[in-house]
Amino acid sequence: MWAQKLRPTLTEHSGQTESQAETIRRMLQQQQDSIQNHEAALQELGNCQAETNRQLAELTSFLRSRFPQTSAASSTLDPAPENLSAPESVSEAPVQSTFSDCHLPSPPRFDGDPQRFRGFLMQCNIQFNHSPHRFALDSTKISYIIAHLSDRALDWAEVRFSSSTDFNCTYEEFLSEFKLAFNQDIDKGLSSQDLLKTRQEQRSVADFSIDFRIQAAASGWNSSALKSVYINALSDQIKDELATLDESKTLEDLIRLSIRLHNRIRARAKERGSRNPPVRTFSP
Repeated sequence: MWAQKLRPTLTEHSGQTESQAETIRRMLQQQQDSIQNHEAALQELGNCQAETNRQLAELTSFLRSRFPQTSAASSTLDPAPENLSAPESVSEAPVQSTFSDCHLPSPPRFDGDPQRFRGFLMQCNIQFNHSPHRFALDSTKISYIIAHLSDRALDWAEVRFSSSTDFNCTYEEFLSEFKLAFNQDIDKGLSSQDLLKTRQEQRSVADFSIDFRIQAAASGWNSSALKSVYINALSDQIKDELATLDESKTLEDLIRLSIRLHNRIRARAKERGSRNPPVRTFSP
């Protein structure tokens, strides 16, 4: 091959033959030009890779500052090496978000009703715990609560705070005043009286049991006492059915059993009614 390349050749302009040295020099120059072109291409590729690494580093820094609570759990974006000798085929895996995508609805506005105070405050605390990065500052929590006040509660906030940006207190201090104004301490004596007066009457056992559970939790009574009160509040029909069965060990077992019995009694009454429809009589 080299022998063929080294054969004397005619120049394009002079028509004279080249010496072997000139032929070798020309071929070496062509190879050098080719190498320089490759180096320029690799340099350009390296510059592109460095720019990509810089953008990835900025994106990683932004994500960590925007979602600090999830940076430890999320996958780290490692920049690729800056110096590359040749381009490589890289398969990129899809980036998956590890923070919660669940959006909680805002709590209904609190109008100052003491009976709704605990539920309203619970819903606000759920918001704070669900998005701690949004409520990192005390002023943000205070602003959120005040923004969900209305009527008397909003009147209290307007009188208490002259500025909507500088509350001049911590969240704990605000919460203490907020509770003092609207929190109604539970009187277990009154709750016990309400519990003793409650009756199933015409309601379903399932519906009655919801109210009973709420009043039972406020009373502080033990399970044995609550079971006796619960049975006493049921309709005579359910009491008769329970009298034929073994005593339930817990209040929840008793409630579930009573609901099942009531559902079966209603189903049986519906079945009898479909088999024996009422006879209509017509006046002459």
